[in-house]
Amino acid sequence: METTSLAQFLRTHVSAGDLVIVEYPSTYPLENLVWGELVPSLSGHEILIDDFFGVGDLLFRDYIRKSPPEKYKLLMELTKRIKAIRIGPGRTSYASIVEEIPTTYDIPEFMKNYYDALTKISSPSTKIEYLMTLGISQYVYFGGDRALRAILFTRSMLPFEDWTSIYFVNSDIMNKQQIAIFRELASKVIKVKKEEHHYKLEIEE
Repeated sequence: METTSLAQFLRTHVSAGDLVIVEYPSTYPLENLVWGELVPSLSGHEILIDDFFGVGDLLFRDYIRKSPPEKYKLLMELTKRIKAIRIGPGRTSYASIVEEIPTTYDIPEFMKNYYDALTKISSPSTKIEYLMTLGISQYVYFGGDRALRAILFTRSMLPFEDWTSIYFVNSDIMNKQQIAIFRELASKVIKVKKEEHHYKLEIEE
């Protein structure tokens, strides 16, 4: 099954607690999907972005650099509602509230750092509805099995059932076994496929 809108698919086929994996190749312009469609379409909801190594910021800056003035103004206005946790070095210029934690592949340390950041960034009046994770493929590439264990342990311990999670996974960076681990956790898997001169979003069933 195909979908022309990831945001629409999330609204109609995904519930709180679901994990959606979006697999994409390195040649795919991910910034258009994240910043051109997803963030504007979900702007009425509380969004948290987990940003490993500032990958999300690189995508954001690349998108606004190519955007016309009216889109630039709209997106800059939307960033006032976005929260982010940046893991590792880099910038996070797209969020109004940012918590930073160091890169580590030690499971207890990663868990504690992430939990502390999540606690600081959360508030009783604003409930996170969508969690987007960018740069997770780079984290796994650099950290290998230790990175995978840190992610798995954190996901098993924290209340991810309270919101919808979307992991953007670069299929050219991670190997088949690593991707299979994420797929096993996922409620839905969407693959970005290239057909001639355009890309399509295919939902695996």
